[in-house]
Amino acid sequence: MGEEPHESHGTPLEDYKLTKADQRRQQGSERIKTWVEMVLDEKEVADPVLNAGRDAAARRAMEILYRSQPKDHDLMRWRVRLYCGHITQTRRHVTTRNPTVSGMSSMCCPDCGLDPSLIVAYEPLGLVAEPPGPVSRPATPIRQPSGAQLERRIAELEAELAGLRVSTLVVDPSRPSARSAPAGS
Repeated sequence: MGEEPHESHGTPLEDYKLTKADQRRQQGSERIKTWVEMVLDEKEVADPVLNAGRDAAARRAMEILYRSQPKDHDLMRWRVRLYCGHITQTRRHVTTRNPTVSGMSSMCCPDCGLDPSLIVAYEPLGLVAEPPGPVSRPATPIRQPSGAQLERRIAELEAELAGLRVSTLVVDPSRPSARSAPAGS
């Protein structure tokens, strides 16, 4: 779960008086929905192929969403009061501090069908499921090499080092330092 606590706003189970801000936000949500539907209808009438393409894209998007569903222990349950007055529950990812962020400030009311219905009060109820406990893995002991293995490895490394020293002492006529090496060294 995140470090920051989940927020509450109002008390969904108590009487709630809608504020002017609630009414403005609900009207704004309704206007946006109407405008989007109108624009889509106009575009689909102008281009019938767009309708089929939109439906196919929506199906692909839904398939992707269903394949990548978060685990229940990553979901927080929220009790919400909707603009229409109904109280219901919804789920959001556990990292979400409140259920109205990230474009989710309204939802379709499951009781009366008002869509969108603004979330006007909310409180966290807890995780959908408890997170799984830590996975206990059998401890695999780190095996220390034996003395004989260490001696063999040292001998291998010394032989490799000696080979490298010999290869660097080979006289290369193209190297000026090899030709001008002092005699007696």
